[in-house]
Amino acid sequence: MKVLYVAAELHPLTQTGCVGEVCGQIPPALTDLGVDVRILLPAYPQALKTVRRKGKPIDIGNPLGLGRSRLIPATLPSGSIKVWLLDCPAQYDRDGGPFLDPQGTPWPDNAHRFALLAKVAALLAEAGGMIGWQPEIVHGNDWPCGLIPAYLALNGNRQCGTVFSVRDMRQQGNFDPELLYRFGLPKSAFTMNGLEFHGQLSYLKAGLYYSGKIITTSPSFAREIQLKAFGEGLHGVCSLRGGDLKGILNGLDEDEWHPAHDPFISFHFDSEKLDGKLADKLELQRQFGLEPNPDIPLIGVASSLGKDGGGDLLVAALSGVISSGTQLVFMGHGDRDMEHSLVMASATYPGKIGVQLDQDRGLYHRILAGSDLFLVPARFDPCAIKQLQAMRYGALPVVRKTGGLADTVVDCLHGETGTGFVFDEASGGELMLAISRGINLFRNRHVWRKHQILAMNQPSGWQASAQSHLEVYNRARLTSP
Repeated sequence: MKVLYVAAELHPLTQTGCVGEVCGQIPPALTDLGVDVRILLPAYPQALKTVRRKGKPIDIGNPLGLGRSRLIPATLPSGSIKVWLLDCPAQYDRDGGPFLDPQGTPWPDNAHRFALLAKVAALLAEAGGMIGWQPEIVHGNDWPCGLIPAYLALNGNRQCGTVFSVRDMRQQGNFDPELLYRFGLPKSAFTMNGLEFHGQLSYLKAGLYYSGKIITTSPSFAREIQLKAFGEGLHGVCSLRGGDLKGILNGLDEDEWHPAHDPFISFHFDSEKLDGKLADKLELQRQFGLEPNPDIPLIGVASSLGKDGGGDLLVAALSGVISSGTQLVFMGHGDRDMEHSLVMASATYPGKIGVQLDQDRGLYHRILAGSDLFLVPARFDPCAIKQLQAMRYGALPVVRKTGGLADTVVDCLHGETGTGFVFDEASGGELMLAISRGINLFRNRHVWRKHQILAMNQPSGWQASAQSHLEVYNRARLTSP
């Protein structure tokens, strides 16, 4: 099967968060199943520096009047997956990230930049002969790719099936409806049963409405987004498409996320020999200025502080966490008030709370390796992979019951099958109760070790996810017009 995989961010070419990491893992996993995957990505400066170029650029003209464009043939750095970088300097050759300028403000022309990406993807789907390769499936990811199935459906697509992945219902790509004409979309499509959403042109709704099949990040999330409480105003279209909606859990790169040979940690370990984890814990305690003591439960947190990630729940539970006789290490940044609260708490409780207000991939690995408990108290988690990473490193996760977090962590209240601690209500009190259950289990080292080993041995690779993607592709191909 031939699949054109389209994304606005994709590790290792460019990444703003977990979405880019996940998008970077799916094509190699599909390739392992024999799928012929080609990636289409904007030619950001960082992507141009990272790929391995292969052959001469292909001129594709000026599809939307936004600037001369061409496709740069390349491969990922590993050389295993073919990539086309959409090179349009007027849209993509700039400092900053895929979505934000250097000051952290959304690019004012994001609507144009990702309409161009969608239009070119649709052109490749309809006329792949111009590059010598015709996809059977076009798979677009999140709102930047939402116009792909719209362009194809509204143009009477008869060439290939369409699949659309949605991970965050709040990121909708809603823009001025006047752009409808600018981008060559028919006025007749600007209705409730089409592109219109509260008077705006919605890229996310376009993807949900026009795609052949829809993939979300977990079975629970697939059900949740059909409800008013979780659908962010689009629950109606999600419910309408419920029969075409499939929740597929994400996986991990098991080579990168493996404490037996992780280059970022000092002491290696696995589920059969955990001595190295204890040594990593003592090192992490020293690094954050905490008392090096193996008997003190060490709680790790790595998050962008905000309400979505449950940062306010963490702040609300801080005094209770410390009074329970634990230590806490935090890495991340976000809401200024929450940052201030954490910094003040680290000063109020010296030797008990360690805080680093930035992101560091290596430190993240070391926090996983050294922590006993790992908090993911999210109200919403678009990727649900942190809890998998934590379990892989023997740090039992404390998670809120939502989406993929609920689908992957079994509460230790369920006995021998438990792999973490789950709470339902989004409150500091409920988070503290779940942490307390974790602390109590930690005190019983024999039972704790059993749950730790069970968590570390949970299947977490991409094989099952890739197989589920392939099944969706087959259904999309069979049901396409």
